[in-house]
Amino acid sequence: MKTSIDARDPMGEKLSATSNQTRWQRLADSKRELAKDVVWLTHEPLVFLLRRGGHYDDEVERYKRMYEPGNLERMAAAGVRFGRVFFYKGLGLEYERPFMEQSKRAAEIMHKLGMKVSIYMAGTMFVETLYREVPEAEGWEQRDQNNRWVPYGGQTFRHYACPNEPAYREYLKRILKIGIEELHADEVAFDNLMLQAEPKSCRCPRCIKGFREFLRRRYPTKDAVMRRFGLPDVEWIRMHEWDSPQQAENINVLDDPVLQEWVRFRCESLARHVRDLYDYVKSLNPKVVVHINIKGLYCFNRYWTAAVYHPLYAGHVDVLSFDTGGYDAQIHPATGALISQIRSYKMARLLKASCDARWDDLDVALHMAFGVQTAVPGFVGTPYLPNRFTPILEFFREYLDRYYIRTENVADVAVLRNWPSMAYSINDTWAETTLVEQVLIQHKVPFDLLHEEQIDRIGRYSAVILAGQECLSKEQAERLLDYVRDGGNLILTGNTAMYNEWRERRRSNPLLPARKEGKGSIIHIPAIIPGTPHSIVPGRDEEPEPGQTLRKGRRMSPQDWVLPANHREICKTVLESVPNGLSVTTNAPLTTVLELVNRPETRETIVHLVNFDQQSAPCPIDVSVRRQYDSAVVSVCCFSPAKDEPAKLDFRESQDRVTFAVPATSMYSMVVISHK
Repeated sequence: MKTSIDARDPMGEKLSATSNQTRWQRLADSKRELAKDVVWLTHEPLVFLLRRGGHYDDEVERYKRMYEPGNLERMAAAGVRFGRVFFYKGLGLEYERPFMEQSKRAAEIMHKLGMKVSIYMAGTMFVETLYREVPEAEGWEQRDQNNRWVPYGGQTFRHYACPNEPAYREYLKRILKIGIEELHADEVAFDNLMLQAEPKSCRCPRCIKGFREFLRRRYPTKDAVMRRFGLPDVEWIRMHEWDSPQQAENINVLDDPVLQEWVRFRCESLARHVRDLYDYVKSLNPKVVVHINIKGLYCFNRYWTAAVYHPLYAGHVDVLSFDTGGYDAQIHPATGALISQIRSYKMARLLKASCDARWDDLDVALHMAFGVQTAVPGFVGTPYLPNRFTPILEFFREYLDRYYIRTENVADVAVLRNWPSMAYSINDTWAETTLVEQVLIQHKVPFDLLHEEQIDRIGRYSAVILAGQECLSKEQAERLLDYVRDGGNLILTGNTAMYNEWRERRRSNPLLPARKEGKGSIIHIPAIIPGTPHSIVPGRDEEPEPGQTLRKGRRMSPQDWVLPANHREICKTVLESVPNGLSVTTNAPLTTVLELVNRPETRETIVHLVNFDQQSAPCPIDVSVRRQYDSAVVSVCCFSPAKDEPAKLDFRESQDRVTFAVPATSMYSMVVISHK
């Protein structure tokens, strides 16, 4: 079908209409043609590639062409509005200053061309260059239990700096000042901000001293210290020493109170380091976007392994990176598990942070559906995959400002994760929580993901789910009971509330047995039974038995995200706990996911549908949405990168609901419900 609008390429020339391509495809093709000779920007300086090895033989020549004005002009002509330049890799300010000057000249050209500039800030120290330039930097290192430096993977010439060292942070601030005041950076992208897993956690004198000060603040009296540790003073405490890396890797629960406190101290130390850098950037220019690569929310305990607890970054991050391998959107070919970053997006929405998009089109579709597209005014929309041109990205770029910013998601249910349950269980609680969330995702139950810092928000949900949240304080249990008395429905699974906040076993569970309580009720699901893979990896020694896909104590991976064997019973329990029905219902298959959002300024409700099954496009999909505004519906339109123009859908209003059928969704559809 021919396009009905006068589409133009980035050079302003009219695009020819064809019968077998959408305007999005033609626009993407046009941009790719314009960009075919572009040497794309990189955040890595040439000297790093030469030192690391493993690069192409024409790398030096490529770098010469990268910052040439003509190359940057070709980028702008192709519609690129954002680029990240190398700035500071950790080799030392004076050593990298000539390369900063190269980036400065490029940034000037990019700004004149209407492009936003992101500068890269690494979090490691190069011992061969930085230590010559700043000898005292050797004292800034992280040190493990054997007083050994902590390297960046196999790159032993790169060491991690301790986040509790203020001199290192002040050094970074000197560099940031150059980037913001001389390069006029629009974004600062921080990388490698993490602590290492045991037994490589930092045990330097700074950290040990800071840990004891941390414990004194939390347990200020002798009686408090004695109750927590069985010792009269925190000075008596000695840190756990590991016999081997395997001993640390094989631990499944943290019962040792010192290790319990240690994981919190590490998380707070790293977050404090990041918050200080964030505040410094904003003090120089509050419009600068701060991008932090602390990654997303996965199915294993990153509090323990990487010292990352996302709620501690609330108000101190604008954009997050989700660049951990193995989480690309797909239906896993061996197990049938539906893999996505949806949990990470829900966590980011909690922080009101945007996220950088992944490369694959299916990941882009999820980014459009679940991502928060609001970082800093005037900057939103420019960072997303600047050197990639596909129909779905062109669709996103065109409609970004109109439909994707300033939205609020709709949720009927909340999944509550509390600190001790998730922090002190290395694997099992994470597996149970992940599987329950997987049920909600695939059954398209609108839900929010909350941490204990947001427990006061639970009153806005019809049901709150605690999946294996085994450690609850007395105060949290009472808060949840108040929620039930006020009419909320609490759904517990497994061993929820079996322990107190220190993982001390209770003689009686304050939330069980399941019962009616006031206006609401407590429902208990005894077990989340792991499902069976749809197919088996070729060459596997043995087939897993039903219900034995995930062994207790084993670290979960995305391929294990097979729906539980009792997923329909779990979903039924959730639905029965939402007495007025879900805000959106659909007959879409389990391989399609959905997100429901409102856009208050235009009085629109938007339904995002993402189809993971690229072998089939379910058609039609019936959808019923509770009316979100107190006025009549004017229109229901379906937008898709598979079509040039939105299609007006027939709809029916009945009481407080709007019902319609969505045409075939090959990968992504957006339905906009407009109210008077």
